Amino acid sequence: MAFVTDGAGNVTSYAEYTDVLQKDQRLLEANVIKVPAESGFIDVTDFIEDMLTKATDRINTKFKASSWYQGYLNYTGQSVSNPALMPDFNPNYILSRQQEFTDLCVFYALYYYICPLIADFSADGTGEISGEVQKITYYENKFQGLFNELIALADWYDADGDGTIENSEKVWTNQTVRRSRRRSTVVRVN
Repeated sequence: MAFVTDGAGNVTSYAEYTDVLQKDQRLLEANVIKVPAESGFIDVTDFIEDMLTKATDRINTKFKASSWYQGYLNYTGQSVSNPALMPDFNPNYILSRQQEFTDLCVFYALYYYICPLIADFSADGTGEISGEVQKITYYENKFQGLFNELIALADWYDADGDGTIENSEKVWTNQTVRRSRRRSTVVRVN
């Protein structure tokens, strides 16, 4: 789905309730999510969409806090000498790969907000991990993998906000995808 925007056209969320249903409908059907009374929400749909908005804010903060963002701004000519004065990551400048950002938001909301509401964290003595806790790990790994992919292939951000992504705004980062058996990774037991 498209990004959710407010009346002024600013992106408030990368995903909506139906996007969560498309990723894991069984999770929402099998579990009764109880909306906390103190949240102010009555409807589960509105409650989950609020979590998606929070997930979008957290994702934007993660991008801004990453070393990639400061390097990207310097690469595109926006010199950042003081990280405290660094401009915010602007979701309105995301012009391509919007489906990946929707998936990123859903994965984050599932692992950080939704699954913990229904997960059984109790230790039953058998050492078995509940299915919900396994889903938290699964969605966290999906989120981290996609986040790293978006940073490695930064061809989606319009750094100057002019409505087009020029070649000078595209940055690719090579990642090592092979195992390394360097000496520093070998643990010796005496």
